[in-house]
Amino acid sequence: MVQDLLVGDPGLIPFGQESPTHALMGRFGNLFLVNGAPGYRLAVRRGEVVRFYLTNVSNTRTLNLSFPGARMKLVATDAGPFAHEVWIESVVMAPAERYVVDVQFDRTGDFALLNKVIGLDHLFGRFFPLVDTLGSVTVAAARVRRDLSKSFAALRRLPLPFAAVSTYLHRAPDQTLVLTLLTNGLPYITERLMQLDSIYFAPVEWGGTMPMMNWASTGRQVRWVLRDPASGRENMDIAWTFRRGEPAKIRLVNERRAFHGMQHPIHLHGQRFLVLAVNGVPNRDLAWKDTVLVPAGAVVDILLDTANPGEWMLHCHIAEHLSAGMMMHFTVN
Repeated sequence: MVQDLLVGDPGLIPFGQESPTHALMGRFGNLFLVNGAPGYRLAVRRGEVVRFYLTNVSNTRTLNLSFPGARMKLVATDAGPFAHEVWIESVVMAPAERYVVDVQFDRTGDFALLNKVIGLDHLFGRFFPLVDTLGSVTVAAARVRRDLSKSFAALRRLPLPFAAVSTYLHRAPDQTLVLTLLTNGLPYITERLMQLDSIYFAPVEWGGTMPMMNWASTGRQVRWVLRDPASGRENMDIAWTFRRGEPAKIRLVNERRAFHGMQHPIHLHGQRFLVLAVNGVPNRDLAWKDTVLVPAGAVVDILLDTANPGEWMLHCHIAEHLSAGMMMHFTVN
């Protein structure tokens, strides 16, 4: 379990009592924890294959995790295995996403667990590297007794998780959600600088590079919105209904014209779905998920498996966006 906390001299930076602080971008932390503690350590033998069940429990930070120098294989995600296992150099994880990766450590020494991303200086318009070491794996010289190299080298191919998925690729969506933002009464300097910043939005805000403006924005001035364009309803005024056993195609549109474009990890309670396409490009490696990262300006199509009857919620899993209104209700009859 990987997360970041925002810590000052006396401890945790306080949360807003009446409404969330950091409402624009969410609360980025300055202290990384793995399994609740800083400085993760793991000792293995040479040649050992380790299966990591990774979960991002950060408020807002999207991670890009890697073990440089070690071979990584992507196996599964939130609710099941990928149809095709693949070799990867790193794994991108939004808040609430889970990924399963197999990693083989085939030489003696230390392997760092890194979060390696690119930050954006919004004021001066420059990109810069952000690299944080979350921990390390120490590999002993002794060879592992149970050698899994052969099975690790094989990339499994599984049946499609939903055989009729191709019939939904080019079908019109059953429902659409627009992801956007409304503001009122922001400080003058914040509003002016943010309007200048709107010339360019990074698809993913990796590092929270406007900390003071972000901290000063609260849920009283910022309302994050899920809008149903068919009805005009927003957030908890939306009440979709689905029939159990009838898959539904949902289109998520992250509005580029919003006051501050930002990624949203959209999470559905009680259900699973397949990511059909991103920006019109079909997804060739399917797996059951319950959370999908929708970058700024992106359009993501998902196919909802309406197998679980009940009253459920759909929301952004950035905690401050959720607290600033970005949630809605749906029913599976």
